Amino acid sequence: MKNTSPFPRDVIYTAVLLYAISGIILLVYIGPWEAIRNVGINGLILLSWLWSVNRILRGIPIPEPDPIRYPAAELAWALVALAVTVGIAANGYAGWVGIPSWALPVTVCGTVLVLFVGLGYSRRALGLVWPSKREWLGLVVIIVINGAAAALAQVLPPGEAEPVPQADLANRITGPWSVVVLAMGILLRAALPEELLLRVTLQPRLAQFVPLGWAMLIQALLFSAGHLPQRLIGYQEPWLVALGYSLIVNNGLIGGYLWWRTRSLPLLLLLHLFAYPRFGI
Repeated sequence: MKNTSPFPRDVIYTAVLLYAISGIILLVYIGPWEAIRNVGINGLILLSWLWSVNRILRGIPIPEPDPIRYPAAELAWALVALAVTVGIAANGYAGWVGIPSWALPVTVCGTVLVLFVGLGYSRRALGLVWPSKREWLGLVVIIVINGAAAALAQVLPPGEAEPVPQADLANRITGPWSVVVLAMGILLRAALPEELLLRVTLQPRLAQFVPLGWAMLIQALLFSAGHLPQRLIGYQEPWLVALGYSLIVNNGLIGGYLWWRTRSLPLLLLLHLFAYPRFGI
């Protein structure tokens, strides 16, 4: 299969517009350095990620996806699962009803497995594929770029927003054991359910109705929107400020891109664990 970019010009222009709107919101409501650190640096990260991974994986055939059996019904199933998940997350931050913390990952993973096992999809459709050496290299480069961006952020003036202690993962690292606990928590409570639902399930089904680039951008936006309860309820951010941060879709786009290029769930999980967090940005 010929290697081509999944992002046509209209998707690129739309993504640039989203980042521009985010920058304007953060500039007006918080300050210029907050806009530069969050929009400018994240924009550079995204461009560097996509360019470097495209170069590394150039020439490797793009995996053929499994045929989707019931596109409309399966897309509706995934969207309902996403809505339920966001509701559970909102409840977790607001404390309206006593629901155990394991309810969210179990609900997401359960609905995905019911869909895939119930319809007889192969393990390859679930992403149970080991990455190649060049795919591993692509992941390492992504992680290095993220670390370099964190180093760049240290030489810039701090953003004008008050830091949110629970949002900075570095504050939770107090020793070697805390790193293991933090990593396992991210892996089981965030990485596995989110990657299964957004990249493995939702994106391929969206691509049955819209071009692939739009499917990637839409799922990236839905991924960001799914974290709005954290910002609105957990961090107590105003609506417009939360929206401004949510329009930065780095993680969803690189996750969607890597899923398209590799169809490997282990790669997505490590991407989520080591590249999605922003230390110092």
